[in-house]
Amino acid sequence: MASVVVEVDGRRLPRGERPLTRTTTAAERARTRSLPQQGALLEIVPRRRRAVGVFVVSCAVLFALLLGAVAFQTKLAQNQLALDRTERAVRDARERYDVLRRQRAQLRSPNRLAVEAERLGMVPAETGELMILDPSLVASVAASASGLPTTAFDHRGTSLDQFGEVKAVTGETP
Repeated sequence: MASVVVEVDGRRLPRGERPLTRTTTAAERARTRSLPQQGALLEIVPRRRRAVGVFVVSCAVLFALLLGAVAFQTKLAQNQLALDRTERAVRDARERYDVLRRQRAQLRSPNRLAVEAERLGMVPAETGELMILDPSLVASVAASASGLPTTAFDHRGTSLDQFGEVKAVTGETP
């Protein structure tokens, strides 16, 4: 096998400056053509740079993760604002409830009722007797006040008779 001299522009290159690809002579080319095909010819291929691709993909993944974190934090902040508004509304409603309870207690206090009764000309009762009213009188007053017919408050019969009427309508169900 003949030694191959690499020349560029008529001068011989030192070993460190020689190109990676080898130039072949006509005799070597003829010999490789005459050889039976045993498989694919192997060539030295420059190494591909995968670092750039890996860097780009990792940057894209990192960007997506950061974007997701920002969206998550934004959603948390929105929910916190809504929660703060709700808590403020509950606190205001409780304060309003307390004010109304205090006003109600003041309005219903016996001392205030006594003062208002005196202002209206009322006097305390001399005796504490209860009056017994006829149920028909109560029914007629209720009917005249409500606009219902007077027969709606008819209390004829005993409570046992009324129970029998209810059982006749409902049957045996309790």
